[in-house]
Amino acid sequence: MKKSRLFIAGISAVLSLSMTVPVWAGVAGQGIDFSSTESSMMGPGPAAGATPGAAVNEIAGTVANVISSVSEKWAQRDVAYLTDEEKAALRDYFQGSVIIGDSIAENFQRYNISGGIGDEVSDNFTSLAVAGYSISKALLPNDGKNIHPMIQGHRYRLPEAIGMIGAKHVYSFFGYKDLADPNAADNYETLLREIQAANPGVDINVISTTYMTAAYQKTGYNNDSVRMLNAAMKQKCAENGWTFIDVQEIMSDGNGNLPDSWSIDQQIHYNYQYYIYWINEMKRAALTKLGL
Repeated sequence: MKKSRLFIAGISAVLSLSMTVPVWAGVAGQGIDFSSTESSMMGPGPAAGATPGAAVNEIAGTVANVISSVSEKWAQRDVAYLTDEEKAALRDYFQGSVIIGDSIAENFQRYNISGGIGDEVSDNFTSLAVAGYSISKALLPNDGKNIHPMIQGHRYRLPEAIGMIGAKHVYSFFGYKDLADPNAADNYETLLREIQAANPGVDINVISTTYMTAAYQKTGYNNDSVRMLNAAMKQKCAENGWTFIDVQEIMSDGNGNLPDSWSIDQQIHYNYQYYIYWINEMKRAALTKLGL
């Protein structure tokens, strides 16, 4: 991979026993203020609250293991430090991008028009996300009663709406409201195939459903269900030639839950600054497609 970099900032952080969220996630220089973020809260890496010494021991205590772990899992590209060429390529690539999905996806666009201003990704997104939307609802007909994205005062189903705005890249985030549905992954695939059939050549990207907090779980609606849906969608993306953007473990407390201190409602929604993880993974996926 051209200009591929090991995540040197992350390695230095391990060696200095100072592993913070922005270092491990590659978010330095992104214009996000993490001054209010707890220093013990981890992104990729050891569980929240783990001591630096324990973290180093956990990853075998050797620089070689640290390099392997970081480079293979989280930081194949350090997108905090891109060349002018890479930035220009990304800005051109993301033109015509749209986010679809539920309130989590809706809040991504709120991040884009607030904290993300000036970023190669954020500046190029529009939104067809709807609070309360789900896979099953997106498959319903547009009969005037069902919720669908609204364009100029009228509701349209996603396949038609995406064509109306001329989107080239579709980034989809669904899952929470469908977790208890055993047919959720199949329905998700049906929806995306319908979008693709109505918009030939559109680039489909699935953002993994993220965890909920440890306390906000119940039978059929829990983080085990999140993992199952993501595993199924990762496979369906591979089968259909779609891109699966995995932020599941990056947005974890290390124990398979959304960290409480990251969540606005102590349930599923997160503070806007943590959408930087989405941005970073979108950039890495795009750079890979571009061969940069």
